Amino acid sequence: MKILKNIFTISAGLVLFTSCSDFLNSDPITTLVESNYYATEKDAQTALIGCYDGLQSIYTGDDLPSLVGPTFMSDECFAGGGIGDGVGNLMLDEFDKDRSPADVNMYETQWKQSYKALYRCNMLLSKIDQINWKSNDTRNQIEAEARFIRAYIYFEMVKLWGNIPLVTVPLRPEEANIPQSNPDEVYKVIESDLLFAAENAQLKGTQWSADWANTNDGHATVYAAKSLLARVFLFYTGYYNKTTLPNGTTNAQVITHLTDVYNSGHGLVTPYKNLWPAACSVRDASATPIGLTTTYAGEGNKETVWAIKFNSTGAWGTNDGFFGMRLIGLRSGQVASFGTSCYGDGSWGCMPVSAGFEAGWKSEEPTDPRITASIMNCSTEGISLIADNDVREFTGFYPKKYICLGNGSQNIYTAQELQFQINQYTDFVVIRYADVLLMLSELTKDASYMNEVRSRVGLAAVTYSEEALRKERKHELAFEGIRYWDLLRYDYTLNYAANAVTYSGTVKYGKTRTETKTISGAKLKACKGLSQIPNNQITLSNGVLVQNEGWK
Repeated sequence: MKILKNIFTISAGLVLFTSCSDFLNSDPITTLVESNYYATEKDAQTALIGCYDGLQSIYTGDDLPSLVGPTFMSDECFAGGGIGDGVGNLMLDEFDKDRSPADVNMYETQWKQSYKALYRCNMLLSKIDQINWKSNDTRNQIEAEARFIRAYIYFEMVKLWGNIPLVTVPLRPEEANIPQSNPDEVYKVIESDLLFAAENAQLKGTQWSADWANTNDGHATVYAAKSLLARVFLFYTGYYNKTTLPNGTTNAQVITHLTDVYNSGHGLVTPYKNLWPAACSVRDASATPIGLTTTYAGEGNKETVWAIKFNSTGAWGTNDGFFGMRLIGLRSGQVASFGTSCYGDGSWGCMPVSAGFEAGWKSEEPTDPRITASIMNCSTEGISLIADNDVREFTGFYPKKYICLGNGSQNIYTAQELQFQINQYTDFVVIRYADVLLMLSELTKDASYMNEVRSRVGLAAVTYSEEALRKERKHELAFEGIRYWDLLRYDYTLNYAANAVTYSGTVKYGKTRTETKTISGAKLKACKGLSQIPNNQITLSNGVLVQNEGWK
């Protein structure tokens, strides 16, 4: 039972409150407004749903969510897309504002939707004390989940933009134009929120189980909070060259939190491919219409520490699906033959896997089954494209983990779900148990946790080294929106990241034409790995907001 998926769609009108009266100047009777709401535990539960809905909305707009942008900003993929498309994505991929000078508002949807979601969290948290609580545990749980969501959103924002306005209370419009905060101040809020959630969120004092996940999948848990705290610790201390988080959380304390997750009941799914629908599905030509057979482990499986949920309902502009998935995979209308593959025809052709990344993986771990589970290979899977197709930077490879499914000729979705570009309901898995094991290895310098990850895919044990740990993260977590942030944190001088993304060579336009592509590591360093703040927001602020270096 997917509780969050079923109730997301009712939340918007119940959470974004106003306090206006009608033309008769009568008091509202049936309308929920701030002045007559936030009274009961039920009110708080509904408001919390709105916080999750706000989080979901960051990924449902026509923008580049946390999965897509960071993946082609890393060494994993190029931006790709269609020949006739704008080149804004390439500008981000190449860290070069001169590549597309007119694209000054990249990520604006993510910026606006993030602050809308933060407003919902801040509103609920500001009303906590006025609610008539029947149970203090319920109060703490709801506060913990709201603070977890706030922490996660701020973490994504501060990684992407660095200096951002920090808002922890619901502001009136006339109060909202505030300057950017030092990142340390943002991380203080993130740290405090996650420490509270780590003590008070779902599953406190209990273990994960399939029965629990069946009714609570998507809720933030104490184990999600402890795991996210570790991810925050590793990024902050690496990128900013610190030894603790701003409020003093230490390496040893983070290890203690991760050890709790290690003993939580979460575990690894076997085989690896069963984590990803496209990786473990094959065409079933005997079905009418042609369908799929799958060994997918399902949503809320034991390896999922926390995921963002999506629905298969909506329309253009009001969708509740994982809209960013439409960017990944084969370009619509340009497939001559699908062979025996199970992919849908209709994606936007973005994120072609770098041929060097694929070849390097084969060289480093030639028997690694994660290669075929993670990368769609047109050649070996019998997929052919039209010769002069509209595919930019075509390499013959695309990420498989979040690619849209089909049956080789049409979408496999039900009548309700036919518009797969807006109705993708696949979870965005933010934290997997495998990442917990790898973070434990990195923090403890103990290879045993890393070797559990390797054993799952039949690879031999290795001794601990920084190089071995980084290689394992590169392979295990490929195309999950994690690699780019790892590159930035591995060396605060950013030399490691700069060397990794540097590229100079030719890429294909479809199968026949080529173009020159250059990615300069020096340009990544010039902008400190950060993205441009949407220019519209700087203009609206009347100069209160300042553009990041490298994007001015």
